[in-house]
Parts: sequence; C-alpha cells; structure tokens
Amino acid sequence: MSQYIDINSADGICTVTINRPDKKNALTRDMYEAMAELIAQAKDDADKRVVVITGAGNDFCAGNDMSDFLVRDEDNYRPSAVNLLLELTDTHVPIVAAIQGRAIGIGTTLLTHCDFVYAEPDAVFSLPFINLGVVPEAASSQTLVLQAGYHKAAELLMLGEAFDAQTACDIGLVSALSKPGEAHAMAQATAAKLAAKPRQALRHTKALMRRSPEGLQERMLAEIEIFKECLFSDSAREIMSAFVEKRAPDPNKID
Repeated sequence: MSQYIDINSADGICTVTINRPDKKNALTRDMYEAMAELIAQAKDDADKRVVVITGAGNDFCAGNDMSDFLVRDEDNYRPSAVNLLLELTDTHVPIVAAIQGRAIGIGTTLLTHCDFVYAEPDAVFSLPFINLGVVPEAASSQTLVLQAGYHKAAELLMLGEAFDAQTACDIGLVSALSKPGEAHAMAQATAAKLAAKPRQALRHTKALMRRSPEGLQERMLAEIEIFKECLFSDSAREIMSAFVEKRAPDPNKID
C-alpha cells in the first residue's frame, strides 16, 4: 500500500484520499496500484458499500507524475494507471468523487468512471494530452464524446485547454457544484445515502446502467432476471413487509 494513499472506512463508506499535496497529488505507480487494490477489494467487502475518492490539500490530482513517464522502457511499457482504470470500469461498487483545485489529465478522465462527482466552484479541469504529444487515456476519447457531444469533446481533447467547474458541470462531467469548501461534505452526504441502500440492488442497478447499448427487449429481459433475483432477497422481503405492516424496516435485515 502506498504511503501517499490514505484509506478510512466507516459506516459502509470507504474514503480514499490522494495525499501527496506537495506534488499536487500527482500519481505514481505505487499510488495507482494501491487505489486499484482497494477498489478490487471493495467488490467483496460488505463494509465498503461506497467508495469516495478525494485529494488532500489544495488540489484533487495533478495527473500522472511526469518523471514516471521518463523512466519507462518502450519494449515493456504498460501504463501505471491501467489496473486502476480497469478496476474502475469493472466495479459495481458506487464511486463518488470530491474535487477541489486542479484536476489534470487522469485527475479529470477518471471522473468519467465515477457515479457522482462534486466540485468546488473554483476547481479547474485540464486534458493536456495533445500538448504533451500523446493521446487521451481512460477511454476518454469515447466517454467524453458520449457525455459532452463530439464538438465539445474535440474542443477539450484537441485543443487541450483548461476549463472551469461550471463547464465541467454543463457537459455532465460533474454532477453538481458545491459551495466553496463543501465538495467533500457533499460527496460524503451522497455516500451516506448510497450506503443505506440495499447493497445487492444498488450494485445491480449500476451494472445495468453500465452495460453496453443493446435492444430494448434484450435490456428488458436482463432487467426482469435481475429483478426476480432481487425480489426474493432478504432485503427486499424486509423492506416490502415493513411497508405493508406500516413500520420502519429493520436495518439489520437489509444488505
């Protein structure tokens, strides 16, 4: 586990803090691996019902540590971020992010794989890949086109200019802007709501939303199968029984 990744778990919420503020939370290979390992573990850990990603200090994340790129061997090259990005795209655990200050490179692109993103009003986002002589990563050449539309994505990826938090919100990269200094509190409040939901139904809902596009009948049939599985779960039975009996559900019977 990296010394620059802090992990705190409480009440079903696992908060992952990128803690390298003197380097604007730029990510190294060890930091990527630590975050990937945590998200992989959360899949089978009932105590990690939601993951919150945040940054220490004044910035969220300045992207990949640039010196890391310069010591790579072309013949054996595999980006440090790959395992983290694959875990983010594969997990059914809800991911919430809180952004302050700068979110550069992967500090922006990883947000396209989060379910909720809250940003301070003065946050700044940047996708500078073209200016470094490289191309976008984290599938952002696809996710940003889907979120923002082709022409806006072309502006962001082909010009590589920084953009503000309101623009990030307008294109759907950010769920909502917080008041100054309150993005982390907003993220934690949403995480608390998610942690209180039936875990199986929540993860299935995310998995359905993340499926590749398919015919409506195909999707309906997939939903019906999962609906049936959830319907006969202990959680659904307790919630529905409580509704019929006009009482509060027993939280100890809901997972």
